[in-house]
Amino acid sequence: MPFENLCEKEFFFESENHREAYSRISFIIESKKPLCVLYGPYGTGKTFILKVIENDYSKKNYIFSYLPNPSLDEVGILKIITYNFVNFKIPDNKADILISLEKFLKDTHRDGKHCVVIIDEAQNIESEKVFEELRMLLNFEINSKPVITMIMAGQSELSNKISSNKQFLQRVFLSYELKPFNRDETREYVIHRLKVAGNEKIFEESCFDILYELSGGIARWINNICSVSLLTAFTKNLSTVNSYVIKEAYSTIKGEV
Repeated sequence: MPFENLCEKEFFFESENHREAYSRISFIIESKKPLCVLYGPYGTGKTFILKVIENDYSKKNYIFSYLPNPSLDEVGILKIITYNFVNFKIPDNKADILISLEKFLKDTHRDGKHCVVIIDEAQNIESEKVFEELRMLLNFEINSKPVITMIMAGQSELSNKISSNKQFLQRVFLSYELKPFNRDETREYVIHRLKVAGNEKIFEESCFDILYELSGGIARWINNICSVSLLTAFTKNLSTVNSYVIKEAYSTIKGEV
């Protein structure tokens, strides 16, 4: 299944923009900088990049706490971050949570490893108190060296939320915007996924321009349209996908047929 919306590394397509995002986040982690923000429209592949980063760096003495949904209060987000690190029951009292987390961070640092917190869908953080707790986490240091790096990712409104919080904004070392694919990248993306799945020639050349126009270069939309296109071509007993199939698949998704 070449167009599943799953974060399987072999399907990761390195457009110039995605490669740059990966490189910048890698630099932040390896340099042990405090905070990096990745933002962009829904469906452009932010989660995919974060999962690839986690997969790659988990093999290199980095310990991750991954939060896919930060819609929590300030105590709840501390509990989830700590639980993901230590994997045992976390106390309810905020002071006890922080004691547990600080001990884990110090022990990890002594072991020569570094802790990374990834917060996905960070635009869903509503409370200023949550941003303040996250900012305070970045103050954990040993011998003036930070023991935690934070990567936040979210839709474009995340940039506005952070910009309005001056104290938190000061902790951001780097921000990067992930953009949709351009026309050529849309074609290369589809062919890459088909090649990984075993048949790169199943889409006719006439498909790619119309696919770009309909999807806007958004990876999630490309996946959805292509998946339905394969099903449509199969039901019509076609050996390839053409532009008419792409249009029909798009109409099906939009509920127009």
